[in-house]
Parts: sequence; structure tokens; C-alpha cells
Amino acid sequence: MTPRLQILICTVAHRLPQLDLGGLPVLPEVCYTICCQGAPDAALESRLRERADIELHTFADIGLSRNRNHSLALASAPYILISDDDIAYCPDGLRSIVAAFDSDPALDIVATRSVIPETHVYPPDGHPLDRPFRFYSPISFEIALRRESWRRSGVLFSEIAGIGAPYLTAGEEQIFVHRLLETGLCGRFIDAVVSHHRGTTTSVRSASKPGVVRAKGALMRIERGFLPALVRLPVEARRSPVAFFKALVYLCQGFAYSIRHRKEL
Repeated sequence: MTPRLQILICTVAHRLPQLDLGGLPVLPEVCYTICCQGAPDAALESRLRERADIELHTFADIGLSRNRNHSLALASAPYILISDDDIAYCPDGLRSIVAAFDSDPALDIVATRSVIPETHVYPPDGHPLDRPFRFYSPISFEIALRRESWRRSGVLFSEIAGIGAPYLTAGEEQIFVHRLLETGLCGRFIDAVVSHHRGTTTSVRSASKPGVVRAKGALMRIERGFLPALVRLPVEARRSPVAFFKALVYLCQGFAYSIRHRKEL
């Protein structure tokens, strides 16, 4: 069977050894593309290439969003799922993504449920992604796309946001989904557990770092608009794990940065 779903795993050389091959189930409808920034260990590379359903590609650059764009450029299956190197997948969950796309030709984006250590809010099954749901936004490895729809949209990950970016070190997947929906793509949440994530996510582990707080300020302006985001900055500063005035400064910095770099975000 020709794979229907391609999982796009992004990593860097020093993290590649932690990839759990047992968490990548062998299914006829699924294949895996690994994009690794840096040169992997030769023995590990050889072991990865023994699996016919895994492709490994290496790149001599940095930045998670840049690596995401590498992986999207390599996508060839009808449906694609964004992923990281610390994810284990449920076979039934992967099949549910294929079934959702197959059953609705108008569906372009599927957001799924994952099992993660921290609390994460999810909307009800079938919730449209263009309708805000309080405290919910899909995590990168919960996002699946119809490849042809993504290709027509022309939307890429912003390479000035995300891990390895110079100023905004988070928020890249929210910006990506927001831009996709702006082009008119149809997205929906399906209440199916697809993935298990080892440990807390970056947004939780690094919540107090300046680049993450700045990314929140930038994302607020992008998603809410100038004035609604501006008046809400103090509210977000109070919710931040950083001291109020310091958080407000970082949020305002991100807000201003998103204006200066609006064409790149």
C-alpha cells in the first residue's frame, strides 16, 4: 500500500539518539521522514535506514522553523503530520487522521489530542479551528494537513519564530495555523488520541524565558489585532510566571517586534 500519511519528524543531531523507534508503528498507510540538523551518529543513521518506512535527511543549518520547512518541502503523501523526536504514536490515532481526511474532501487541517504531562485544554470533537476556544491552541505535533491544500496556501513556518530563532523562541505553530486559516483553509479538531509526548512541552519548560514571553506578545497582536491585544497585555503579564513588570516589558517587546517584522511573521 502507498502511504497515505507522512509523519514529518524534526530534530537535531545530539537529540536523534533519543528517538524511540518503538513509538513509530509500522503501518502500511504511514511513513516517516526525519529531518536532522547536523550530522547524526553513523551507526544510528545506518539503523534508521534499515526501516523501509523511514527516510532520513540531514541539513547543515539551525532553527526549528527552518527545519519544519525542510520537512514540508520533502512531503509527498496526501496527508502530513508535524512531529518531533520525543513522540510515540498510537496506530489507531494515526488511522483516525487518515479516516478524517478521507471522509471529508473539504477538510484541510486536522488537530488531534495528545497525552502530555501538563494540563492542556481541548475543545469538543468536531470544533472548527477558526472559532476560538478558550485557552486552546494546537501543539505542533497535534497538527495534520492535507498536503495539496497546504501547498496551494503557500504558507510556511516563520523562521524568525520558534526554537533557535533570534528573538521569538516559541509560537511558531500558532502563527502557522493562524496564517493557514487566514487563507481560507478548513480546520477541525478531532477528539482522538494520536500521540504521547515524553516530558513537558517547551512552552511549559521555558515559560519564564524572555523569548517565550516575547513570542506571546507577538502572537497576541497577530491573532487578536492591534488594539484588542494592546489593552490585554497587562492581563497576560499578571498571568505570566515572570514578575509582572518584567513580563509586561517582554510582552511589549514581542508586540513591537511583530509589527516591525509583520511581513516575515
